[in-house]
Amino acid sequence: MSLSARAMGMALIVLSLAACQEDGRHGGLAAERQKPIRRTDHFQSLTVTGNTVVAVGSFGVVASSTDGGNTWKRTELADGAALVRVARCGDAGLVALDFTGKVWRAPADASAWTASPLPPTDAVLDATCTADNRIWVTGARGLLLVSDDNGKSWASKSLDEDIQLLNIQFPTASFGVVAGEFGRVLTTHDGGASWSQGGSLGEDFYPQAMHFETDKRGLVVGLSGAVQETRDGGVSWTRAKTPIEAPLYGVLALPGDEAVVVGAAGSAARLVGGVWSPVTGLPMTDLRGIAATSGGVMLAGTGALLPLPLAKTN
Repeated sequence: MSLSARAMGMALIVLSLAACQEDGRHGGLAAERQKPIRRTDHFQSLTVTGNTVVAVGSFGVVASSTDGGNTWKRTELADGAALVRVARCGDAGLVALDFTGKVWRAPADASAWTASPLPPTDAVLDATCTADNRIWVTGARGLLLVSDDNGKSWASKSLDEDIQLLNIQFPTASFGVVAGEFGRVLTTHDGGASWSQGGSLGEDFYPQAMHFETDKRGLVVGLSGAVQETRDGGVSWTRAKTPIEAPLYGVLALPGDEAVVVGAAGSAARLVGGVWSPVTGLPMTDLRGIAATSGGVMLAGTGALLPLPLAKTN
């Protein structure tokens, strides 16, 4: 066989292998696109309304399940919405915060979503919905907005300060809490008509997630496994350390003085009897969303929506 013929033969083999690899890649991509939960999904938040679990994430992805997470339905909102938070309203409907400056509303089954623009602002960071269906949004430069009409109009309760208000929750219709950078805590006892300073978390504490079980007990998590707990509605805080060195991105306060925290690279820990213990066996993915379900706890992270059954304690 001549040298040119051999070269031609090798070229044909290389082209054939390349074609097979390309077909494999396309086949893999096609198979991945058929999945309701994909490895490229970046889920940021989840909530439970009735028997429906709803998770939201980047690029407008919404996943919902009515069977405890055994199966999921996928929806992708228009314009690649950057969804960073989802919360349940008192009417069992849903509200989701879009980092591009919108809020989305949907019924409890997450079947149809409608967007409303927020007033122009630097950045929106968190949102919640109250038992009386008021939507609250926090953000940069002391942003604190409220809507009484499903996002059609907004009133400002913003601070005149260069501060990020990072977390907001209303455990009841009247009592609400905001946590911000530099350890700032704000509380209201009149449904947000007025806000006052709560106890400081400390200027060195950056609150990355917050959850109140009641209007008295709540937890806030931060960097390097740090956690703070209040038992008097944010008047005072007790600092603790979980057995985690990674940043914590999610927290769930549970009855019986229990709690679960989650964070980077599959990190998680559980509080029982005043002692924090690591939760092992989770995938090495950043876990950000956490919510209580009838069967335990559901977690949301990069490419993952998974249940975390909690063994009963004595």
